[in-house]
Amino acid sequence: MSVGVCMMLASVSWAGPEAVQNLEQPAPQRGGQAVQFGFGGPNNSEFMLNGKPFQIRAGEMHPQRIPRAYWKHRIRMAKAMGLNTIAFYVFWNDLEQPDGTFDVKTGNRDIAAFLQTCQEEGMWVLFRPGPYVCGEWDLGGLPAYLLKKPNAKIRTTEDADFMKAQKRYLDVMAKVAEPYLAKNGGPILMTQLENEYGSYQRKDRRYMEWLLDYWTKKGFGPFYTSDGAGEHYLRGVVLPGVAVGLDPGVNDGAWNVAAKCNPGVPAFSSETYPGWLRHWGEGNWQPTPGIVNNVKWFMEKGRSFGLFVVHGGTNFGLTAGANNGGPGQYQPDLTSYDYGAPIDEQGRPNEFYEPIRKEILAKLPKEAKVPEQPAEIPSMEIPPFTPQYHAGLWDQIPKAFEKTFSSPPWFEQWGQNQGMAIYQTTIPAGDAADLKFERANDYAMVYVDGVHIGILDRGTGKKSLQIPKRDKQARLDILVEAMGHINFTIGMESDRKGLSGKVTLGDKELKNWKVSPFPLQKLPSVKAVAKKDTGRKGAFFRAIIDIDQPQDTFLDMSKYTKGYLWVNGHNMGRYWNIGPQLRLYVPATVLKPGKNQIDILDLVETIPQPVRGMKERNKEQGKIQTKNLNNAW
Repeated sequence: MSVGVCMMLASVSWAGPEAVQNLEQPAPQRGGQAVQFGFGGPNNSEFMLNGKPFQIRAGEMHPQRIPRAYWKHRIRMAKAMGLNTIAFYVFWNDLEQPDGTFDVKTGNRDIAAFLQTCQEEGMWVLFRPGPYVCGEWDLGGLPAYLLKKPNAKIRTTEDADFMKAQKRYLDVMAKVAEPYLAKNGGPILMTQLENEYGSYQRKDRRYMEWLLDYWTKKGFGPFYTSDGAGEHYLRGVVLPGVAVGLDPGVNDGAWNVAAKCNPGVPAFSSETYPGWLRHWGEGNWQPTPGIVNNVKWFMEKGRSFGLFVVHGGTNFGLTAGANNGGPGQYQPDLTSYDYGAPIDEQGRPNEFYEPIRKEILAKLPKEAKVPEQPAEIPSMEIPPFTPQYHAGLWDQIPKAFEKTFSSPPWFEQWGQNQGMAIYQTTIPAGDAADLKFERANDYAMVYVDGVHIGILDRGTGKKSLQIPKRDKQARLDILVEAMGHINFTIGMESDRKGLSGKVTLGDKELKNWKVSPFPLQKLPSVKAVAKKDTGRKGAFFRAIIDIDQPQDTFLDMSKYTKGYLWVNGHNMGRYWNIGPQLRLYVPATVLKPGKNQIDILDLVETIPQPVRGMKERNKEQGKIQTKNLNNAW
């Protein structure tokens, strides 16, 4: 029998408390009183706080997806459900800046401030620093520069560049979080090692052991892992003395598997799903009704759990990730991360918030003193307004790199993450022929001598289109928009953006590429240009609107096709009329009394269309190609 292999025992059962008792222990205090958190009880299978059994009732939310001004509100909403712990991921690639420094102080990147807020609100913390976290975030939180080299590997000791980069990040996180460990008077009860490593197609046990050794030497602990509730997920990745998080664990069988694979430590349902993720072109967010019975079971058994997520928030800017499924093995995630969670994107309770709360409170002692939910954050409508045409997309293309490339380079080779780029070369005269791409990631618009030929959408799996007959040499322009990096499975390692590999016309490979990068995280400096009928698609639009008293709103982009929205220079994310999301969340924190500037970049439209602000997101179910129920103008 070797360490990390599930032990074949005749009978294994989890020895956790069946009676709900001692569920309430002191909450973390403002004064920073140290507590002892660890494992104990029969077969070391219970969480213990100050020597007494403790039930973790966690709600996951991500500070980097929530405006900082709303952190306290979202935490209070979770506490009012009867939860006692906040679990959260940290997204490495949002903290590391292009120059290699780390921003851990600005806005919703201030992780220490979030930990402090949790403590002030009397909530414990499960700390999930990664370095990989998934979370439907771009590349699972890893920085895209890790994909610069063609043979790069991630999440493994086999790649020295990865190990060096992730240690720099972890050193920053350790320094930020160490003062907030429970033993130091802070709210952090446990630290997660990596994330769902049992689902990765290359399991490097030395990597998990390296992470355990790293954090132990930094004074952290105790620890847990999170993986699917099956032997094939847990085998080889669970570590002695490290608690087992199950994603999810909603029955005795899951607990028994955990005890079988890693005896002598507690197990808990680290990710219990009240909803599910959504991709562009799918149905809208909706809750999972079974979540109420799941919570009832946890409470009856006195077992620890976490709701992933209790509040999702928003993938502002260029942070949304993608999965590698569907016809083209690519499914980009929405800007909204509502998730069908009990606390919706704008902080309101959904239909399962109160039923979950009821099940929790029914089992808690009266002295638990669970607060009432805080007042809702107000939202507003904005009457329809039509932005003005500001400039054509092709009027604003940045200068091309001086170097000409034999084969088209991918974005990560020049340090760009998402955004766009223009690839340009010449093609000879000839008959109609198929233009084929080895990889065009993720949405490509093709032009020949300025004439739009067609679109390749990676999600559909289409990799070629026909170029018409040419009587003379012609210029080929390909505008490539990169959407989210894949954030789950080993397909992450090959998900480079832009064009990569061969591009052929007929049987001839095209060479000598010029490339113009067009990053979009920040609002491009756009000079107004009068509209010209060039045949090229796409334009920038701008509106100045007056707001007396800013409140949250949802800008309805359904009259536009595909693109990006900035409000007062803040990137609110991407929109796409294939749905299901038609409205982008705009918190009051980015608005101001008086004049507000709205900028839109649409890849297709050239004629201004109306926009309006609504009090809530569109909620119709199903694909909007067939339904548009509550979004009719």
